[in-house]
Amino acid sequence: MTRYIIRRILWFIPVLFAIILATFVFVRAIPGGPFDFAGDKSLPPQVVANLEAKYHLNEPVWKQFGRYLYDLIVKQDLGPSYRYRGRTVNDIIRDALPISAQLGALALLLALLIGIPAGIIAALKQNTPLDYASTFVAILGVSIPNIVMGPLLIWIFALKLNWFPVARWGAQPPFFLGFLPTPTPDFWRHAVLPVVTLGTGLSASIARLTRASLLQTIREDYIRTARAKGLAERVVIVRHALKNSLIPVVTILGPMFAAVLTGTFTTEQIFGIPGLGKHFVTSVGNRDYPVVVGTTLLYSVFLVIANLMVDITYAWLDPRIRYD
Repeated sequence: MTRYIIRRILWFIPVLFAIILATFVFVRAIPGGPFDFAGDKSLPPQVVANLEAKYHLNEPVWKQFGRYLYDLIVKQDLGPSYRYRGRTVNDIIRDALPISAQLGALALLLALLIGIPAGIIAALKQNTPLDYASTFVAILGVSIPNIVMGPLLIWIFALKLNWFPVARWGAQPPFFLGFLPTPTPDFWRHAVLPVVTLGTGLSASIARLTRASLLQTIREDYIRTARAKGLAERVVIVRHALKNSLIPVVTILGPMFAAVLTGTFTTEQIFGIPGLGKHFVTSVGNRDYPVVVGTTLLYSVFLVIANLMVDITYAWLDPRIRYD
């Protein structure tokens, strides 16, 4: 296992290099430049030339890439933002990532607490009213996008019932476990609606996959053998069926983890949350090259680490899996 982990970590280097190179080149191939417009007005050509010289955009792309890699590796500097003057990409990520990580972690936790038990119950009670109800709710959760769920929850619980704030994120509490917030009342009042909006859609996907995987697993020969030996049904399900059935669920949790922790554009926009999600979208339209590369690199790092954790979890779920 140790050798496998070391090999995977070493493979991260060429993978991340290829991602940086592709993003760096392709974003510059998009028509237009970061200084073509200031608001609604075009900048004079001389001003644009001066700005491009300041940020070395007048140099060949290979030279710009070399300069970027040097700053990234030696200085851990992702470069200045072209849109937010006076701020670097490091500043943007430092300020916005903790907020997106809080929202994503809480939503993913809610999704797991709802999705896995719901999928298990639906599988064990197949073709019963409980199964039909769980499946219907799961399909409903997948079918209703966040752009509809968010305003609906705001209208009911914020405007009509006045239980929660309409938007914004609570005052920043101290962190524990790196990014999870400590339970302060103001924070939780602001967090409930966006967490439910994001978490219900995720829980529906997890529930459907858990149900399908568990139904397939409990029909395997080794499950019938365990039952024939006289093992209690609870032992058969928990010790033998559940672990193997969770392998597909864990597989999707890797990309899901990376996606929600690095920012969710729709949910953050609906609730006015100053997270990282908007920078993934607006940076492309603004031709803010350093922000595009920086956010892509950040997502890639989260993704490769999450996939590594998924591969390690496989060995715990199924002892037959070996990496040496």
